[in-house]
Amino acid sequence: MTQMQSSCTRALMAWATLAGAVALAPPARAEVPVPRLAPTSMVAVASHSAVAATAPLDVGPELPLPRAIEREVAVDVSNAVAAFYAAHDFAPIWTEERAAALRARLAAAAGDGLVPADYYVPRATPGVLSQAAEEVSLSEAALRYANDAHSGRVDPAKISRIMKMTPPRLDGERFLERLSQVADIGAVLESVHPQHPQYQALRAKLRAIVDTGHEAPPAVGKGPNLKLGVSEPRVAVLRSRLGVTVMRGTDPTMFDVGLDVAVKDFQRANRLAADGIVGPRTIALLDEGIEDEPTAALISNMERWRWMPRDLGEHYVFVNVPSYRVQVITDGKVVYDGRVIVGAPGNPTPIFSDEIEHIVVNPYWNVPFSIASNEMLGAIAANPSGYFARRGYEAVVNGRVVNPASIAWNKDALRRVRIRQKPGRGNALGDVKFLFPNEFAVYLHDTSSPSLFGRSTRALSHGCVRVDQPFAFADALLSENPDLSGSRIKRMVGGNQKWLNVSRHIPVHLAYFTRTVDATGRIERFADIYGFDARTQRALGL
Repeated sequence: MTQMQSSCTRALMAWATLAGAVALAPPARAEVPVPRLAPTSMVAVASHSAVAATAPLDVGPELPLPRAIEREVAVDVSNAVAAFYAAHDFAPIWTEERAAALRARLAAAAGDGLVPADYYVPRATPGVLSQAAEEVSLSEAALRYANDAHSGRVDPAKISRIMKMTPPRLDGERFLERLSQVADIGAVLESVHPQHPQYQALRAKLRAIVDTGHEAPPAVGKGPNLKLGVSEPRVAVLRSRLGVTVMRGTDPTMFDVGLDVAVKDFQRANRLAADGIVGPRTIALLDEGIEDEPTAALISNMERWRWMPRDLGEHYVFVNVPSYRVQVITDGKVVYDGRVIVGAPGNPTPIFSDEIEHIVVNPYWNVPFSIASNEMLGAIAANPSGYFARRGYEAVVNGRVVNPASIAWNKDALRRVRIRQKPGRGNALGDVKFLFPNEFAVYLHDTSSPSLFGRSTRALSHGCVRVDQPFAFADALLSENPDLSGSRIKRMVGGNQKWLNVSRHIPVHLAYFTRTVDATGRIERFADIYGFDARTQRALGL
């Protein structure tokens, strides 16, 4: 069991002991009423009366409880809590029963990928001031949990500058308003979580681990083939799965001769070719039956779901970068699922949401400055005319095509000369591109190198997403746009560049999830190709 899991288990045991009702004495003075609602209150009178009738709070002779709450709110609370209590004349909302329900739900926060200790509220001691402090602290704890469950605990920008996600924000005062009006505290707290099916499926897996206190051994997981001489973190997991120890002072992530022998024995025992290469079939057998996972991976993926838009759209494109797949989803159903090539680790595909607005057939490829300066400049300077002719490039200055041999090629020249590749065979973008204007200048497009889709690891591009079978993708994409289709676009291939406007813009989400749950309930594992999983886990303190 991991340190995280042990701490979660200890917290749950402690909370189970503490989850009784709030110990508050009956009223000492019946003549001190719970104040009526302020005229601006949004709480229904009937609801408030129900709270008053079941709230045996000892206000004591020294100070009415609402006035003590007012004093407590003035000290150091969130704006939402202060505004909520002020709008209700500082009337208490936490009866014994409601407080007990809240404490019990917060005690189970580990199953949500959160930390129960973050929402702990000490019980009140005798005296109205202590009771007021508990009242306000319970509201603060509920709001803190709601914010964490709704929007996450980490700012995406702290993970990477290319993770341009804006977590949905919770209206704290409205949340407290709802919480004060209902008897079912758990239902209100549940409602703040993302309702995306994948988030809910990952949370169910996490809860199973938390409830049983057991974590299965880590899976080898998907990724490049492993073989003799390879060094990478999954080798250490493979070594553990096969029970192969490592000599002291040697690297456990190195695939050595001893591990090679063990792999071949495993392959022979499972009627596979005993070649020592740990590919998809060998990995599938090694990982078969592993349903759980280290909690950190589940929690970090749940955190990123909290950053996603709550409404992905009725008809949208979803690219999961680590899985190298693109899907078109309509009314919650996958209508297209295909392979993609994404950015290499040195040129990662940015993570954000936008809308597809245009499709370009027979596109020019405008070579980015970074590619021209870092990868092409030397060859261009050596033979401008030959380089441009062989690759179908043009040099454009102020909108006019010029002779590349007339330019003294250096980095300064690249700032005033645009290099573009003409449409046609060999164009890096292929026959079509799908545009969603954005600050990163990335888009989805065809490719002139379709053989690369046969690779299992497809983090190969400069950041754009290359789509396999682009016309089949276009058919699914444009099913809601009657004027366009993949077959119509295919008929336009050849000749000059053509811009097409998508009349109904289509949401597109470039996402990063290393754990998903398939239709059978099995966890799918993908390599953390950009290290965002590891960074998220560190930021969460996992």
